[in-house]
Amino acid sequence: MKTAAILPIFNEEKTVANVLSVLLKAEQLDEVIVVDDGSTDNSLNIIKSFQSDKLKIIHLRENLGKSNAVKIAVKKTTADILLFCDGDLHNFTIQHINQLLEPLKKGEYLMTVGIRDRGIIHNVFAKRFGPLLSGERALPKKIFTEVIKHPLMKGYAMELVLNDYCAKNNIPIKRVILKGVRQTMKPYKNKNGVMLLAKEIFELALVFIKLKYYR
Repeated sequence: MKTAAILPIFNEEKTVANVLSVLLKAEQLDEVIVVDDGSTDNSLNIIKSFQSDKLKIIHLRENLGKSNAVKIAVKKTTADILLFCDGDLHNFTIQHINQLLEPLKKGEYLMTVGIRDRGIIHNVFAKRFGPLLSGERALPKKIFTEVIKHPLMKGYAMELVLNDYCAKNNIPIKRVILKGVRQTMKPYKNKNGVMLLAKEIFELALVFIKLKYYR
């Protein structure tokens, strides 16, 4: 099975090089598609500095939001399995990629979601009960192709819509703890990061409510 990594980024100049380097080194990945969602920092130049036959770069001149950026990237691949990854990660390794892909390749699950490591208490709770909002996940392209049609699949809603699809179709999700992985929160990477974070939380809350009533 062909496997592609999809890496959507927006102003990730401090972390994207490390994340992309790991993805390109991973033998499990046949293709790495980076979609730059209208970055205004040096992210695009950093990506272009990498040389690899596996690498495809998509540059969007304006910011369309994560869900729309990912939809564009997915349409550019013929891979059977998709690995999604955010560009603001620290300590992301090939072992974490294995954790996300292995359950699918063994036929044990149709979707895996990586939970970022925040200590034993958080990890135990998140693995069993926490909301699955992580951008690190793997699934068959055929599932994403179905979910892409959902009217709420826009903005920051991608993960919630994927979770909802699995719940309504009785598809179990494998939760895996990504040991050591951290994320740079929006307030620390954008000058208007606090506003962007507030917008994201508000939008996710609305989507969560709408999904409860959507049929």
